[in-house]
Amino acid sequence: MAVILLLVLFLSASAAKLVPPDDKIIFGAWLDTSSGPVSGNDSPSAFNKRIGFNTGSFQIWQNLPPQPPKQEADLGNHNADGTIKMSVFDDGTLASIFLTVYPLDLDFITDQHILDLANQCNGIKKTTNRDVFLRLGPEMNGDWFKYGGKPKAFISLWKRAHGIISKTAPEVPLIWSPNYNGPANKMPYDPYWPGEEYVDWIGISVYWKGFANLIDAQGPEGGPVSIYREYAVKYNKPLVIAESAGTFHLATLDAKTGELAALDRGAGREKTVMSFWNSFLFKPTFYNEFPLVKMIFCFEMVKTEDMDTVNDYRATHDPATLAAFVQGLNNLDGTGKVAWASSSTHSKREFKVEEYRR
Repeated sequence: MAVILLLVLFLSASAAKLVPPDDKIIFGAWLDTSSGPVSGNDSPSAFNKRIGFNTGSFQIWQNLPPQPPKQEADLGNHNADGTIKMSVFDDGTLASIFLTVYPLDLDFITDQHILDLANQCNGIKKTTNRDVFLRLGPEMNGDWFKYGGKPKAFISLWKRAHGIISKTAPEVPLIWSPNYNGPANKMPYDPYWPGEEYVDWIGISVYWKGFANLIDAQGPEGGPVSIYREYAVKYNKPLVIAESAGTFHLATLDAKTGELAALDRGAGREKTVMSFWNSFLFKPTFYNEFPLVKMIFCFEMVKTEDMDTVNDYRATHDPATLAAFVQGLNNLDGTGKVAWASSSTHSKREFKVEEYRR
């Protein structure tokens, strides 16, 4: 009897949080809901209308501790205190909130800051009935965030966060989500790994920009370490492809003059973008090969990066690519593989941290 009880307790403790049932996946989107001039002013309701389905999860970001965005275009997505504005989610469904949180300074964050974040997640669930996923300090193995490249400080923060969040918001999964390592092994994962008991889901950011593969036995983007095999499989954790898209290179930006120079269209937008999505999201054998992949996000924005290249990551913008993408979703839906969001029938109100501060 004691052995059975211990087994039940072990299985309960090791069971992953918010994993979709019946071998399904969650399809999510990170939209440009800012007031930006290029890809901005998008919305969950508009995206759902474009694709013809109720997207299962929507991603949004905020700082830790909360602080209003520096970019004016992003202010409309946040309350005055820097927390996310729930009115952004106008889809009228119970799609989950995938909250990406960027630490402002690893050494500055207090236990109270983490507790407020946990209570914010509880408040979202209580006032909207939406599930919340928490992706803390993503892409920590890169050097483009202030907290990046500091493995000891990151692990220290992570373990503190896990202790507080698992106690205060036990239904909220904590997602450990590095950037892809890359072929040169310049951004290894292992120095940032806090230990399997501190992680609920594995995450990864992978963008296709014209080279290598997405995820395979040799690792994302042709790197030497497979995050799927070495972390998801090894520790039996669900994996979310938290950021992904195939870019269509629009132009290069002259940093001095601000002028754009158009790039060669190559095979064209539809074939370029869909070659990426067809390599995994819409590939019939992908989910048999990678059964622990349980959630996939598409990144629907235009960004200027990579030596001032204007990259359009959107799959639902121009009519031809949208039609092909929607056909892919329809085919995937026909397999019964996707856990779409259900409709919401209750009223929603804005959440205030003070209401749940302990």
